[in-house]
Amino acid sequence: MVRRYAVGGLAAAVAAATFVSPADAAPMDPIPGNGFFLVGPDISPGLYQTAGSASTFGVWINDVPTLDSMCAWFAYSTPDANKDHVVATNMSIGPMFANINAEVMAFESRNCQPWTRVP
Repeated sequence: MVRRYAVGGLAAAVAAATFVSPADAAPMDPIPGNGFFLVGPDISPGLYQTAGSASTFGVWINDVPTLDSMCAWFAYSTPDANKDHVVATNMSIGPMFANINAEVMAFESRNCQPWTRVP
């Protein structure tokens, strides 16, 4: 798209970058392994699966993986990251599922491999 603007009496052609508004963007699939996402504009409701932790190696202390070695996710009943509004959560080094259902308004993922929607 080219827009023309008058600059000092001269017409200048300015190539405008294509901008996709959040309302026009398609929800993500897969969902990145790190981030905070709103259900609707960012991601679609559904059942998602991850292969687990994105850490290249795990650190274990007394046979328990450290928090930095694990994948963690949180589902919120409000569109913010207020931990008082967590309706579901889990953490693991291995594969996991997350059910982003009708009561979930936001989803947060930390140190996970990408989340793919289960058909």
